[in-house]
Formats: sequence, structure tokens, C-alpha cells
Amino acid sequence: MSLDSETILLRLQQALASDRLAHAYLLLGTSSSQLEALAMRIAELLLGPRPEIQPDFHLARAESRLRRIPIERMRELMEMLSLKPYRSRFRVALVCDAERMCLGGGEAANSFLKTLEEPPQDVVILLTSTQPQMLLPTISSRCIPLTVQADRAAREQADPREAKFLADWFAASQTPLLRAFRRAAILETALLEIRKEIESELGDADQGEPEEIRAALVESAVDLRRERLLSRLEEAYAREQRLREAGPGPGGVPGREIRLLEELLRDLRGGLDPSLAYARACLEIEESTKMNGSDAKESSWKPKKLPN
Repeated sequence: MSLDSETILLRLQQALASDRLAHAYLLLGTSSSQLEALAMRIAELLLGPRPEIQPDFHLARAESRLRRIPIERMRELMEMLSLKPYRSRFRVALVCDAERMCLGGGEAANSFLKTLEEPPQDVVILLTSTQPQMLLPTISSRCIPLTVQADRAAREQADPREAKFLADWFAASQTPLLRAFRRAAILETALLEIRKEIESELGDADQGEPEEIRAALVESAVDLRRERLLSRLEEAYAREQRLREAGPGPGGVPGREIRLLEELLRDLRGGLDPSLAYARACLEIEESTKMNGSDAKESSWKPKKLPN
């Protein structure tokens, strides 16, 4: 169940007052900036105003170019958390986009695991993630998950590439068979552009990074973006399903397209050839469209206006 930010803050305030605060919380949602803002408000609850300048507050986030949280930063964080609080009752650690600890083989995540397993006294750890499926199970299982409802700003925030992908996907209007292969091509093209962008950024980053590490970083970053793209597609089909159920006609097969997209993600995680997986999923989605008695070109999905 998702909760709004104010409800989460109230519950944590009550837990603090009754001395029932957990040692680690995992904030889940769709907007990194919204999750970070909430985490800072939680830190303020524990440390007082302007936690970012407090000596008992410690922040770890992805390096701007490499897009990962390096193991060195996590070791520094663990060392600081091993000390007693300097001024406040707690030491508070915030790990933004925690799934990025798992990039490059997950060394940073594995190094941090001991701290989560045996947390120092008077330490509260806050992790945020928009891609919890990329977290190591050993990390997420040691935190209290809190799913945050998207606020208005997060709902209105649109990635131009994702918006274009969704517009192209729902605009495909050929015969069902051709539409399926057209959509598979749209998906492959979008992910190819994402890969090129990531490779370019990593190419401009630390030139001393070993080639095998750079390759692993590229694959992990592409996986993250692919999962996000498919999640956006699931959300669009979920809106379609709600409209079907509210309309006067038959509702069709509830959530079938969403289940097919989830199966696609499982196939990709299991190592199935991506081109084959995309083609199969798109064909099955077309079959689902027939079962629902609707046509993709009649979709009610409308893209948001793209920024200039």
C-alpha cells in the first residue's frame, strides 16, 4: 500500500516518540527527487533543521558521470556510522537511488550489507529507490519498505524520451501482425538510443576504469533504463484498463497486457535474447488486444506535451 509523504512523516514521528524507530527504511516511488525530498524531511525530524549541514548526517549518491555509488564511498559511510553521534541522538545516513550500489558487480552493496545486518546503535539508514527490483534481496529484506504516493510534481514530470516512446507505441496503426513487429522495433530502437547515450557518457567518465567494469556498468545502466521504460508502459496500460472497466462496454481480460509486460521483464532477466523476447511479447499483446475487443489505434492514451 502506498502512502503520501505527510502520512509517512506522521507515522515515523509516532514511532520516534514511542521509541519504535527501525534502523533502516527503504523509500520506494517513481520520482527520485520526491523520494530524496521526503528523506531529507525525515532526517530533519531526527536531526533538526538543515540536516545537510549537521555533522551527524551522511549522504551517499551516484557519481554524476559513472551513475553508480562506488565502493569507496560506501566504506567511508560505514566508517562514519561506526562512530557515536556527535551532536544529535542519531547518526542518519541517506543513500539516494540505492539500486546504483548494485551496478558494476554490486561490490558497494555487498560491502554495505554488514552495516544493515548489524547496525550500530543510534543509527538510522534511509535508502531511496525507483527501481527496487535492481536491489540485492539481501539489502531490501533488511529494510522497512515505505511506498510513497507520487505527488503532483512527480506525476507531471515527463521524460521526453519516454513520452516519445509511448506516443510511438500507441500510434502504431498497421494490421495486428505488422503492428506487433512495429512495436518491437520501436522498443528496440528506443533502447539502442539509450545504450548509445550511456556508452557516450561512460566514455567521457573515468578513463582509468577497467574495460570489464565499464562493460558491466553499461549493461547495468541499460537494464535500469529498460525496466523504467517498461514500467511506464505498464502504467499506460493500467490507465487503459481503468477506462475499460469504467466504460459501458466489456472490460476485457483484466490486466492481461500488464501481466505480459511483467513476463517480458522476467524473460529478459532470465537471459532470453532481447529481440526474440520483444517480438514474442508484442505478438502476445496483440492477441490480448483482440481478446479485449479493442484496437490499438483506438487507444485513449494521449501523450503529454513534450518540452521544446
